[in-house]
Amino acid sequence: MKKIFIFSMISLSSILYSQENVKVTENTSSTEFVRKATIEEGTLVKAALKNEIRGGKMKVGDQVEFYLKQPISVGDQVVVGEGKKIIGTVTEARASGIVGRKGKLAFNIEYLYLDNGQIIKLTGQNSKNLKGSGAVVAATAVLLTFIPGKGAKFEKDTEFEAYVAKDTELR
Repeated sequence: MKKIFIFSMISLSSILYSQENVKVTENTSSTEFVRKATIEEGTLVKAALKNEIRGGKMKVGDQVEFYLKQPISVGDQVVVGEGKKIIGTVTEARASGIVGRKGKLAFNIEYLYLDNGQIIKLTGQNSKNLKGSGAVVAATAVLLTFIPGKGAKFEKDTEFEAYVAKDTELR
């Protein structure tokens, strides 16, 4: 009977371990063991833009929404499925201007939100700083016409890399 009980507990542990929040509890009469998955600092996170963003339409402090492009695994277990919400913040934004002034757009990728309410801190900086054409600027000065510079934008579904900022034990 004792062997059947131990075998049942091991089987139950295997089933529980395969769940997304990777919590395994093994109970014996005298001791309780709990094993949780930890996503290590520096783990690569692939994020994709949920919508197009433009330097001329954003301002510093605006939130940018992404989604998890690829699942995150610990060992051979997927611990965070793709599609989870990721949030970033605009750190620099400027529309392109006349006379070839370049547009700018920069943001940090900061947080990954899990279904259970847990938030994983991320680190990642991305920017687009487009240079105006010197020829356009010179021609503009001579012809007295106004040609706008190139705007900074990122298309929907553009993929970016971020990293887990610190070891994070999943609940």
